[in-house]
Amino acid sequence: MQLPDNYILIRKEVKHARLRVSEDGKVRIIAPPDFSEDDIDLMLKKKARWIDKNLKYFDRMSSIELRRNQLLLFGNRYDYFYNTTYSQKVIVDHEYRTINSKKDLLDSKIQEKWYRKIAKQHLTKRTKQLSENLNFKYNKIFIRESRTKWGNCSKEKNLSLNWKLVKAPEFVIDYIIIHELMHTVVMNHTQKFWTMMKSYYPNYKESIKWLEKYGNSL
Repeated sequence: MQLPDNYILIRKEVKHARLRVSEDGKVRIIAPPDFSEDDIDLMLKKKARWIDKNLKYFDRMSSIELRRNQLLLFGNRYDYFYNTTYSQKVIVDHEYRTINSKKDLLDSKIQEKWYRKIAKQHLTKRTKQLSENLNFKYNKIFIRESRTKWGNCSKEKNLSLNWKLVKAPEFVIDYIIIHELMHTVVMNHTQKFWTMMKSYYPNYKESIKWLEKYGNSL
């Protein structure tokens, strides 16, 4: 079965198949292992109008709007619930997109401190993974805030990543990380740089478009 480029099939041990349309324009099909291709095709036909409606909705958005109790994480909205069960812990449920904590994550200072912690953990780990997979070497990595840059690479091969990236979809995060890793080899944005980028990350333009459209919302 040939799916459109923006459709992603995820096989998972779930009782029922379901669809998820997200801000990055991706349609994720989450289906149990025994859910056949014919079943998937039938489900997509039945939900065609619903999928189209949601894709158009996200396409029209020029900014990411959140309800008061929502937080943006990895490009998706998560509902936050104040929960006294968890003292100092923050419990993130990626499947149901909920965040439970006794910490008041609606307080801007507490929220930023939490975002920075998540960013340091995720961005540091992901940079190490991508550098090893793509055979790039860097010196140190810093997670900082910048009003004008998402990332930076110094002549000493030290990388700096904007903590706000943790709010962006993972394909955008990967693009910025790979972009800065490539600067350890080619410092300027020459034709060679963009040729390499296309080789290492063919869909990089999609990430650039996302940042141009939603970057100011992060």
